[in-house]
Order: sequence, then structure tokens, then C-alpha cells
Amino acid sequence: MVLKESSIDVQISSDLLPLLDDLAHGNSLSHNVKISIAISLFVAKTVSIARAAEIAELSLNDFIYILKVNKIPWGEYFDEDVIQDNIAIKDLLKELERKE
Repeated sequence: MVLKESSIDVQISSDLLPLLDDLAHGNSLSHNVKISIAISLFVAKTVSIARAAEIAELSLNDFIYILKVNKIPWGEYFDEDVIQDNIAIKDLLKELERKE
């Protein structure tokens, strides 16, 4: 999806500039703001991780890397996932035993 850009003027305290750079590591202030917005939308579960990467104008790998660097969880693993994984492991072990 191609994002339609609008230009707006936002006043940002100079004290926040280093914080934006530390969080986002973009190539410009504008890019840092886009990355910060994308992170906020992702953390709030407003957008998916793929959509957030697109908003940040980053590859999915690069966006995940920024999340990892900032210790922001990017994957969820629920109890149901554990149950499904345990079933899959048991099935694989049974299959391996049959082949022996």
C-alpha cells in the first residue's frame, strides 16, 4: 500500500531530538518521527507489525531490529500456542519413533 503523504508543521522541543534519534535511528528527523509513530501504533495494537514497518518506511527485518534494540516485544506467545506446539512435538516424536 502506498502511503499518501501530507506535510504538516510540528514544533518539537530540542530536548526531544536526541531521544527520537536514540529510539528510531532513522536517517532524518522526519524519518525518526515516522518510525516513532509506527512504534507507538504497533505497541498500542492499532496496526500490525507489517503495517508499522510500512509506516516507518523500513523493511520488516529492520523494524523488528529497532523493536529489539529498544526491548519492545514484537511477538506474542500465548498459552494456546504452547499447547499447539506441545501437540506438534509429540506428533513429530511419534513419527520419528515409527521410522526407527
